[in-house]
Amino acid sequence: MRLATLLVVGLLLIASSALAEKAPYEYPAFDQPISRQGGDTFATATPITVLPFSGAGTTLGYTHDYDAVCPYTGSLAPDVVYSVVPCMDGALDITLCAGSDYDTKLYVYDAAYTEIACNDDECPGYVSELTSALGTAVSVTAGATYYIIIDGWSGASGNYTIDITGMDCTTPVEDSSFSTVKSLF
Repeated sequence: MRLATLLVVGLLLIASSALAEKAPYEYPAFDQPISRQGGDTFATATPITVLPFSGAGTTLGYTHDYDAVCPYTGSLAPDVVYSVVPCMDGALDITLCAGSDYDTKLYVYDAAYTEIACNDDECPGYVSELTSALGTAVSVTAGATYYIIIDGWSGASGNYTIDITGMDCTTPVEDSSFSTVKSLF
């Protein structure tokens, strides 16, 4: 009798817990890595203070803020933003080809937020670059601010490497678009 009572009570507990409405699990907000390598928007762009520049990072965990037609549009991929203030007039070569592991898009905006350069899939593995060898180097003016956006095609995201060459900037430069002094050392 006692075993039958325990069996009935056990079955009732199982049935009631299965029928009870379960509250959805509240996932914690995504914690960004402590050492973020690129900003999420123009306003939070990570400044590049040395040219030439080499860096690595990820677009994972960032939000989708920008998209450019080069030649495809409709990307919903997360992107990261860097800013640079060149110390001289010239051209910058910007490549993601040496180690990026996803289908990237790369574009550059000026201080007026106008797209001035864009590339999608120049290198093997659908990775992007803007270089003088391809005739796509980015023409820049000393003291002006430029935003470099590392994006992905469609919804692609992942790890990237970025290399910027074309000039050697080691002196302070006045950022004419915001009238602030940026150090390039």
